[in-house]
Amino acid sequence: MHRFHERAGGLLNSKLDQFKGNRGRLDCGTMLTWDKPHCEIFRRFLAHNAVIPAINELCGKGFRLDHLPLAIIQYKGAEGFDLHGGNVNSEGNWLQDLSYECRYGKISCNLLNVAIPLDATAKGDGGFVIVPGSHKANFHIPGDLEECDNLSENEYLLNPRLDPGDVLLFTEAATHGAFPWQGPTECRRTLFYRYCPPNFAYGRGYLDKNPGLAAELEEKEAVVLQAPFVNRLDRKHLNNDGTVGVTKRSEAKIEFDRGVFDNKYF
Repeated sequence: MHRFHERAGGLLNSKLDQFKGNRGRLDCGTMLTWDKPHCEIFRRFLAHNAVIPAINELCGKGFRLDHLPLAIIQYKGAEGFDLHGGNVNSEGNWLQDLSYECRYGKISCNLLNVAIPLDATAKGDGGFVIVPGSHKANFHIPGDLEECDNLSENEYLLNPRLDPGDVLLFTEAATHGAFPWQGPTECRRTLFYRYCPPNFAYGRGYLDKNPGLAAELEEKEAVVLQAPFVNRLDRKHLNNDGTVGVTKRSEAKIEFDRGVFDNKYF
């Protein structure tokens, strides 16, 4: 159960030659339930004090974990991932699920990726690439850029230097992907934790995974596993210093709803 699965055939992430490799990427998403003590470091990453303020700023108070966390391994020469993500799809339609907006002085990011590299990556090694500023686009990415036909002339694609211990935050509204791994190490290993606003959801793993898992976690870690609902309905949240707060609803409103709906909340 707790093992990495290699992508192959129709499950490969690369369709374009520039992103193809000699084998598939390896994925594992069960780290939170590995035997102790192996699971504990992954659980601590759920609500790490170093990134809580940034997630509060980008996703709002009461943010929640969306997708189940993912660990990936790219062995030497393994495939990357075609450019994907973005505010706008190929038909020109707005993708609310991934969207990034800034309105009235407040940023709203509907799906934020917190990536934790476990191996050093230098420019040209392969791995993560992104088109900076593309999260603000109102048009689909041009075809010649999307297909990366002339990589040596591509001034828009950033392959950033990353070191173990770094944290890379990017919105899924930004066009991003990965090149095949060509770095000096045997493999590239990365963890992904994705977050969204309190009343928003993309994935649905929380429906069957989170309730049992939350009982095993520290309170600050369990807070991010709450189901999607608005803050004013007694939602717990993480303050910037890592302490747990709650937006309390009045007892009068709760009792009124009990009479109307025969339930504590509507």
